[in-house]
Amino acid sequence: MDRNYSFFVGDIALDEYYRAPYWPNIREKVLVETLEKHVGGMIANAASVYNAYNESVYFLSLLNSGNITQMLCEDLRKRGIDTRYILTDDTLPDAKNIIILTEDDHTLFIPTLGIKHFEITPEIIEDMCKAKYVYSSIVEVRPLRCGEMDAMDIIKKIRASGAKIVYDLDVAHLEPGDERFFEEMDIVFFNKNGFDVYRNGAPYEQAVAQLLNKGTEMVVVTFAEEGCKVHTKDQLIEVPGISVEVVDVTGAGDTFCSSFIHALNQSEDLRLVANFANAAAARAVTIMGPRGGVASSETIISFLIEKGIGTEEEYIGF
Repeated sequence: MDRNYSFFVGDIALDEYYRAPYWPNIREKVLVETLEKHVGGMIANAASVYNAYNESVYFLSLLNSGNITQMLCEDLRKRGIDTRYILTDDTLPDAKNIIILTEDDHTLFIPTLGIKHFEITPEIIEDMCKAKYVYSSIVEVRPLRCGEMDAMDIIKKIRASGAKIVYDLDVAHLEPGDERFFEEMDIVFFNKNGFDVYRNGAPYEQAVAQLLNKGTEMVVVTFAEEGCKVHTKDQLIEVPGISVEVVDVTGAGDTFCSSFIHALNQSEDLRLVANFANAAAARAVTIMGPRGGVASSETIISFLIEKGIGTEEEYIGF
């Protein structure tokens, strides 16, 4: 089967940006600067970055049908992302995020939409089964239903078909019972804070081994400016960070993850793959907005070469 597209399942939102002079204490008032709004959302950011590498993307989400949703969907379509699987429920609120920039970092407030049940069709599942990757997070797949099938049944069917399940667990918003999802995934990404939440005091190496022993092919942990680690049963790849002037870190993790799976489509050399994703994320933080990582592979390779990390010959085909 020629798996020539991927499904990205989850959020898209209007990101409202504010800049604060410092982070306030409880009950303190602070004046903030209102900045330009951007189209964002963790999964949509990743989908946009992946699509910019000439990868084919279908986007699956549940939103209301209001003006903000129409604007968000139009943004995806302009990028070439297929939105036919964005379903609507007008009981849901508008999808928005609140991002506060201060102290050379960001704090992200994500108002939940309250989705407990997201009914999809057998036809959608069949198309997901034919994908190369189904990219999401546990928070986003947890509500999926199809008749008598719950989220776990759907994931098992998709994975059994040969599609790879990819989770970006970021800061690991996990609930009791989510452990079952760790039995059915192929690639998982954490940032350092998220992995600390997941391992819950267990030694780092033990937590990685536990995931790999459950059948996960690859565990990737990012450490912001300190780079990343890629773990498989046979390899440990450590890639150092890249020094850049930080403008906005929003979307850097999304850029890393989707750049990683794009690079994985091009090469089996995990060091090249990790270097490419690390460079894409480093470049993204030098640009304002959650889609700062949207770029061609040629742009990322030029950035790599500029930073003295690789040669053009190493990245032929990316």
